[in-house]
Amino acid sequence: MTPSTSPSPTAIGRYIGKLFDYAVYYAVELLLIALILYICISRGLTFSVDMYDPLEPGPAQISEASLSGGWTFSFSDPASAFLAAFQNMLPAKEAASFAPGETTVAIDAKHKGFNEVALSDDPAPHISNLTLVLSPDYGERKGLAPAIIKAKKDRVQHYLRRYAGIAQQEMREFGIPASITLAQGLLESNAGDSKLAVNSNNHFGIKCRSKCLGCTCRNYGDDTRYDMFRVFTSVAESFREHSELLNSRRYARLKSYGVDYKKWAHGLKSCGYATDKRYGHKLVTIIENLGLDAYDRVEA
Repeated sequence: MTPSTSPSPTAIGRYIGKLFDYAVYYAVELLLIALILYICISRGLTFSVDMYDPLEPGPAQISEASLSGGWTFSFSDPASAFLAAFQNMLPAKEAASFAPGETTVAIDAKHKGFNEVALSDDPAPHISNLTLVLSPDYGERKGLAPAIIKAKKDRVQHYLRRYAGIAQQEMREFGIPASITLAQGLLESNAGDSKLAVNSNNHFGIKCRSKCLGCTCRNYGDDTRYDMFRVFTSVAESFREHSELLNSRRYARLKSYGVDYKKWAHGLKSCGYATDKRYGHKLVTIIENLGLDAYDRVEA
């Protein structure tokens, strides 16, 4: 009996055969991946991961999908990202029927930086309103005009006159020292002059929730990237959201500090409210240099 002369499959042939089998078996998945990649490339989609959202941490971090032309949406999973990309390809009327539960608002470049100064009558907008609070001798060292020094101090005092009452009311209802609320509001909003505070009534740098049902968010620059920040209908609403945030599980241990503003200030930093390594020290300096602890002595 003569041996078979049919050629035995080579290693390359077997490899190609396996690839073909996989391609057939995963045809649907590969087609979807190709479609998503095509949409991402054609629409200029980019993705980044938010690693330090000061809101309550969820089981997964929030991702963002930024569309070219200044449009940004926040997502909690890839399926949502694909849905939003698909919506963007449809006319507005049809896209509305696919709208997910989250509500975000995309805006143009005029909202670039959340801590940038909005237009005002400030004679020296390039100098933070808190500079003279954090460093009282700064004006003398830099030879600032007395009018500028007075204007900066007046803006800080104006903020306290407007919002100290709200901070004290929040203290009565939520147990957060008014000094802490005021110090954070001053620092995060540049005494109410930041674009985020002026345009969005957001005085505490509060970002969009991972599931922002019924709320509105805007895109602002945060350090070297863009992020979604909450939009509030009033400053009082911003103060209330701040109180509810600090009463969440993430900051629960802070309530045991009573009105000890030093422990609260450093506790906020350790709980991840801000990335600034000196955040706690800045809050303490603001409170002590302005005597904000006097607002903590509130009668029920």
